[in-house]
Amino acid sequence: MLPHFAKYREPNKGSNGTKSHRLFVIRHSTFVIRPQGLTLIEMLIGMAITLVMMAAVVNLFANIGAGVRVRRAGMEISGQLRQTRARLFKDLAGATCEARPKLRTDDHSDGYIEIVEGQWSDKNPSRLTDGIDTPASPELDYAASLVPSGGDPAIILPPIATPGAVTNGRALGDYDDILALTVRSESEPFVGRLVEWEDPDGAGPELFQWVTKTIESNLAEVIWYAVENPADTTLGLGEPGMRTVYRRVLLIAPWRQGTDGQQILMLPPYVNTTVNLPVGPSTTVPLVLQDRAYYRMCDVSFRREGDLRIPNTLADLTKRENRFAHHINGPTTYPHAILQTAIFPNAATPAFPTGSLSPLHPFGLPFETLLATDPDRTGEDVMLNNVLAFDLRVFDPGAPLYDVAGTVTEPSDFGWPIGGGTVVGYGSYVDLGWRPNYTWTVAEPDALFYLAHQVGWHPSAPTLLTGHPSVYDTGSFHYENDNIDQGGFSTVPDEFTNDLDDDNINGTDDVGEREAPPPYDAPLRGIQVKLRIYEPDARLIREATVTRNFVPN
Repeated sequence: MLPHFAKYREPNKGSNGTKSHRLFVIRHSTFVIRPQGLTLIEMLIGMAITLVMMAAVVNLFANIGAGVRVRRAGMEISGQLRQTRARLFKDLAGATCEARPKLRTDDHSDGYIEIVEGQWSDKNPSRLTDGIDTPASPELDYAASLVPSGGDPAIILPPIATPGAVTNGRALGDYDDILALTVRSESEPFVGRLVEWEDPDGAGPELFQWVTKTIESNLAEVIWYAVENPADTTLGLGEPGMRTVYRRVLLIAPWRQGTDGQQILMLPPYVNTTVNLPVGPSTTVPLVLQDRAYYRMCDVSFRREGDLRIPNTLADLTKRENRFAHHINGPTTYPHAILQTAIFPNAATPAFPTGSLSPLHPFGLPFETLLATDPDRTGEDVMLNNVLAFDLRVFDPGAPLYDVAGTVTEPSDFGWPIGGGTVVGYGSYVDLGWRPNYTWTVAEPDALFYLAHQVGWHPSAPTLLTGHPSVYDTGSFHYENDNIDQGGFSTVPDEFTNDLDDDNINGTDDVGEREAPPPYDAPLRGIQVKLRIYEPDARLIREATVTRNFVPN
């Protein structure tokens, strides 16, 4: 604003009539409008404030997004775990067989329950963390593995000194247990595949072929098991050390075996077989060599009789030799142990060779060869991925509980002492064979399952057939009256049912004269299954426990 002055005279008439002039000075201002702007400092301050606000907003949205992602991942794995838990509980609740060894007076047409405890446990969970780093038994890559740590880091370190280790791999738990049982489902039937020999289009007998159909049954043989990813990441099976839980269902459908005078309706035989068709010339059924090939095509529980596959009944499945994985590609002999390579790709090593012998076929190509007509079962029967533990335990009323520094520990805990400590009670869910060398005192009750008994174990030779895989089996009494000397523990067949004191000990037909006793001659009061799953992106661990009480009401 610049000042400006102006002067002028204004005439004025006086009172006497004379004129005079007064001098007036007028002051006014002239305004100049210039464009407004910010200095460099003001601009820098404004930009700094803006960036701070943007950083706060971005961080806010990032936190919201991360929270949503974690919650969504938690909801997904919790949902998967809940569904698997419900399915497992329903299978256990639908068991057709009582959880106790068969007696002479029992009805032997109610199926079976079998539990297999493998060599690994929560304390020694995997060949990949056993401290032996060889080509046949490689270790986890502790510097890069996504398997979370577990236990006390000050005590449980990676067995192999690994610079830059990010995990000790000890969140892994027991996984190599197997649960097999016969199940009845009243609410909804089991559904599966069946391959039948028929004319698909009615054009004539010369066009007969194997046709895959869908069948239903309210009874099934159900097998639960888990498979661990090997250390070889090039196989593309997922993070090494993680496990996948499978549930294979084989329908019990004895009505599908056909009748005399007809073609072999349903299950392909073990050899080329000439069959008489209702019309037209006889036809040779194509050769199907191995059970593992047939299990890929068909979901029916069957047994072998001669060169034929015959669908099983519940009574057939009471006998061990007729169950899944006990009778692969030919007859077996007592004790008809489960063939673990029928479930695990290679029980001796962690390798997954091409052309695996597993009849369950959970992996597909390139691990198992396929015929042109074979369906690819990759991904079928999968219940859970990224599993850390699949652990089957049985209730042992004699398992001692110890007080360690104010904490009650059970045999499955790391802190459970080998000796000493204070016993505060008895009874716990434990692995079969949880303490083979435990020394009992007079005051302690006898435990039922502390020794590891393989199938075929006999009380007259307690040092034979010990160790893992340890087996609980409801068994079958038919071995005691089949006119066959089972197991080699007797001098004549069927000593237990001949009303004679063959061993001159403990009277007539005592338990020492049994040819084929169950591995554990005791009822099973309850079973517990622990499922532990991991979400590697959100780093979440969820665990569910399924407990089934078998005590009669």
